[in-house]
Amino acid sequence: MIYPFAILLFLSSLVAGDLEYKGDIGIEGDYFSHDIDGKREASAALRSEFEIKKNLRKAKLKLKAKAIYDFKDSERRYIDFSELYYKYDFEDSELLIGKNTLFWGALEVYNIVDVFNTKDLLDDPFDYDKKLGAWNLSWTKFFENSEFSMMLKFKEEDQKIQDKESVYNFLPFPYDNDLKTQYDNRPSIFLRYAGFGDEMQIDYAFIYEAGYDSQRYFSYKEGRLYQNAYWVNKLMAYATLVYEDTIYKAEAALAASDDVKVSDYLQSGLGLERTLYGIWDKKDLGLLVEYYRYDRFNDTKLSVKELGQLFQNDLYFGGRLTFNDLASSEILAGVDIDLESSEKIYFFKYETRLYESYKVQLHYQHLNADNEESYFDDLDHLKLAVSYYF
Repeated sequence: MIYPFAILLFLSSLVAGDLEYKGDIGIEGDYFSHDIDGKREASAALRSEFEIKKNLRKAKLKLKAKAIYDFKDSERRYIDFSELYYKYDFEDSELLIGKNTLFWGALEVYNIVDVFNTKDLLDDPFDYDKKLGAWNLSWTKFFENSEFSMMLKFKEEDQKIQDKESVYNFLPFPYDNDLKTQYDNRPSIFLRYAGFGDEMQIDYAFIYEAGYDSQRYFSYKEGRLYQNAYWVNKLMAYATLVYEDTIYKAEAALAASDDVKVSDYLQSGLGLERTLYGIWDKKDLGLLVEYYRYDRFNDTKLSVKELGQLFQNDLYFGGRLTFNDLASSEILAGVDIDLESSEKIYFFKYETRLYESYKVQLHYQHLNADNEESYFDDLDHLKLAVSYYF
């Protein structure tokens, strides 16, 4: 009952006073080239995202929602409120209660420490920016060059998936999205200290979590598959350092698991991005390289693939071409190579604006499974999306 009550309370508070709002509405089409029996090769969907804010004297109310209507997948017809919160500003701190999304991390392809929100598998399981909002209570204290936050995350969100004819549904049995948690009704706790340098161009953060891990594993019961969330004590850190024309990036996480099936593990990533300015008229080219590593301390327990972790021993090469034009045009392309299984993921993204209010996105992705031990099949995915922003 908390969801409709919170939404009603928020909307009733918006009646008086000025509002800030923005959003978009558009259509997206997907084409898949594959040889998987029983899976569709094309889909189309309408989607809209909108955000409403109301600024009070020392506080702010915010609502952010996403609506999707897929013409073929009945599971992808939903409205999700990713943010619905009240935030009060004190002199040197702030208090937030409600539902929101956060971003933590430094790397480009995958963020090891971005664990506060659950991934939205129903929207796009390969897009790590698609998140479900988290109900929480948080307090942040601000200092001159740093901040300290304490967060109490009330619950773990259930992860729904696309229907059985989607190529993104690779499960062999029917799926039940009722999440099983190791300790019922126990909230997760996060402590975060973040800062930046005065003389050096450096940003950094240290995070401690006593709560449910962002990874999941499946269990089978009475003909259905369930996701299981397990408890961890987790130390995390990330940093970016800018020196001349190069950005150095790092992320790491050390987790101790309470679950008999899941090993303690160390996960880390290093990267750098070198920018070549004005290589072609006003265009800038950023060259990227990143390396990801996942090490479990007990090889008899679940492997990283069984935990849905793609970045076990991976090397990424990429480039970002920024046009620096009025349309904010950008091209991002690269390849992620699994150094153990030889799986490769090639991708290309192009984004630009038309007539200021329209945004066009073209995405291409090719998965080269390359061996019989791969969890996936060869796949080509092409997406075109056109949206109007207001």
